[in-house]
Amino acid sequence: MTTARAAVLREAGSPLTLETIRIDPPKDGEVIVEMGAVGLCGSDRFVLDGHYPVEPPAVCGHEGAGKVLEVGPGVTGLTPGDHVVQIFIGPCGDCGPCRRGLKTFCRTGMHPSGRLRDGTFRMFAGDEPIGTYLGLGSFSTTTVTPARHLVKVPADVPWEIAALVSCGVSTGVGAAVNVARVRPGDSVLVVGLGGVGASAVMGAVLAGAARVVVSEVSPDKLAMATTFGATDTVDVTQVDLVEAIADLTDGNGVDAVLLTPDRVRAAHHIDAVNCLGPGGVVVQVGGTAVDLDVIPVSPNALLSQQKSITGTVIGGPDPARDVRRWIELYRAGRLPIDRLITRRYAFDDINVGFDDLKAGTNVRGVISFAP
Repeated sequence: MTTARAAVLREAGSPLTLETIRIDPPKDGEVIVEMGAVGLCGSDRFVLDGHYPVEPPAVCGHEGAGKVLEVGPGVTGLTPGDHVVQIFIGPCGDCGPCRRGLKTFCRTGMHPSGRLRDGTFRMFAGDEPIGTYLGLGSFSTTTVTPARHLVKVPADVPWEIAALVSCGVSTGVGAAVNVARVRPGDSVLVVGLGGVGASAVMGAVLAGAARVVVSEVSPDKLAMATTFGATDTVDVTQVDLVEAIADLTDGNGVDAVLLTPDRVRAAHHIDAVNCLGPGGVVVQVGGTAVDLDVIPVSPNALLSQQKSITGTVIGGPDPARDVRRWIELYRAGRLPIDRLITRRYAFDDINVGFDDLKAGTNVRGVISFAP
């Protein structure tokens, strides 16, 4: 038995409560992980606000990295002391999507109750079971995670970098490289500059885009855009986005639009399609606004110039593969992930971090557990 300090979601829409909980030993295929760092992701807000399904009480958080403390029966390839990144998609390797190479869409996802795959719990407050959301429970000093949700990474990678690769970096970079398939010389528009948006900018640069335009409503974030490789910025509170893109591209439009705000709204899709050139693609990366059920775009707007709209989850078909390759690009100095971190928080200040996320003041906030 292990004890841990955890930020527990007791009620959707309410602040997290910091509690001491018990973590029972790992069962078949599970691993006890001592957390090193965790990012505060826009998707976490969807969960905490009740927009994504969750059954309180639960320990949430999904953008984490840490060190293996103990492995359960049947675990191979991981030993105590290994550094690992958590991934919220733990592919089985056997279902239809996995066999087709689409491991992100594995059909054996975790239940929103926070039960692990045998239907039981590992986290407890006294005798009360606490859910391990997505099998990760990253908002805890120590957690239990199925081994298939862990990717071993080199020990020289800082915890903060490894944590961000878990979700935000993989989603943004992958959206540009894997989904939009940006090519050398392309022009790309990134709408929204949070952690995922900034990663999408870096992904477009990595893929060789000649022009990377960022549109934002925050002057502070627009001022940071060039840090990630943007060539141009558009303040959409001051100018019309479609007209600005037409001016920047001599009327040709962009090859790809990456929608990366944490709440994608109807106007985002309308503007995105109108900013595309022939054959271009819109990739929805951010979560959908609560009141958006239908994309308000005429099929003729797509048909007439062979434009398309698609979506992505974690930026591509194979999350474990991408965790490794984005980390190797970071180690090679070609993916400056450290630039994403705008503020670091003590664990006790996790609710402050979410307040800042909601206020839009961070590109990415990170909690560091390591001393």
